[in-house]
Amino acid sequence: MGHVVTDEHVYPFPWRLMAVVAAVVIAATVVTGLVVARNRVAVQVPTESSGLTPAPDLLPVEERRQVTMLIQVRDEDGGTVSNALLGVGGGTGFIAELILPRDLLLPTVPPVRLEEVSGPAGPVGAQGPLEVLLGVQIDATLALDRLAWVGLLDSLSGAVDPSHGLSPSSFPLMLGRILASLPEDRDALGQLLTSLGSMAHTSVTNDDAAYVLSLLVAGISSQPTHREVLAATHVRAGDERVAVARQPAADAAVRRLFPQALLQPGHAGQVRVVVERGGTTLGAATSARLALNESGFGVVLWSALPGTAATTEVLVPDPSTDSVARGEEVAAALGLPSTAVVVSGSPDPTVDVRVVLGTDFRVE
Repeated sequence: MGHVVTDEHVYPFPWRLMAVVAAVVIAATVVTGLVVARNRVAVQVPTESSGLTPAPDLLPVEERRQVTMLIQVRDEDGGTVSNALLGVGGGTGFIAELILPRDLLLPTVPPVRLEEVSGPAGPVGAQGPLEVLLGVQIDATLALDRLAWVGLLDSLSGAVDPSHGLSPSSFPLMLGRILASLPEDRDALGQLLTSLGSMAHTSVTNDDAAYVLSLLVAGISSQPTHREVLAATHVRAGDERVAVARQPAADAAVRRLFPQALLQPGHAGQVRVVVERGGTTLGAATSARLALNESGFGVVLWSALPGTAATTEVLVPDPSTDSVARGEEVAAALGLPSTAVVVSGSPDPTVDVRVVLGTDFRVE
């Protein structure tokens, strides 16, 4: 997919875009506290190792599965105002784009809204919690400060009114236009990210981020974009409002868009536990979630299942030693015997553990 860069096919360097970025960088240095505030955050240095560069005897990662990137735009105060999870490759034949509400409630401890996370350069990023919530592997995060976004909008040769481009409602359209305007060349994209400096935070090295961007840019020009908004229910408590992912609709959208990027058993990061009510009360289900959180699990609480389950079950995807061990750890955290662990017979994969709380479940 995309084009192979050869001596006969050289992508023109985006001089106009780089000039705009240079002007933006200069302007940013005189905005009081903007860059300084970012640099005061406890920085998590991206790892030098890359899961995106396969061994010589393996196919490129984008031919084996979808490659994903979370792209975020932040306002002057550092809050995340626009978020999109994009995917490309894996033989899907389309660009996946999932728009995420800025007030989406994340399964952190304590829970926070997506707009409140500190970004990939801070102590609380969105990537891990979103992997737990959505059940999708996220390869990289790119968080753009407002000035960086303005610079990219300005590079569209006046094709868009900047004030319109800054509206969160226009983010999906503007994001597509910007990606389509970028060069496909990985080196040029790496230089662009480097020039943005502290205004563009990434969860991986700039080289790996440029690699994912190059795949997206190439895909945008040759494949349709399948775009959906994450199904969510908005709940208001006083002056605060949060968006809670609405299941099973949210999970269905994820599976439509990212069939080749779903988390697999044994994935890196937190063990993902989906808790479903099969007859117990909401209070008991909440207590189960808290107990699992305290034990270090990433927990997603689903709504009640149709019908009633008499017995609580801890479902694992297969009978392997690792899967059963994860199930037993979850059972122990809930005060259940190891006999509660059952290999799932569901046609839908269970990652990593699914707990169906029956009428017999009691809070200790």
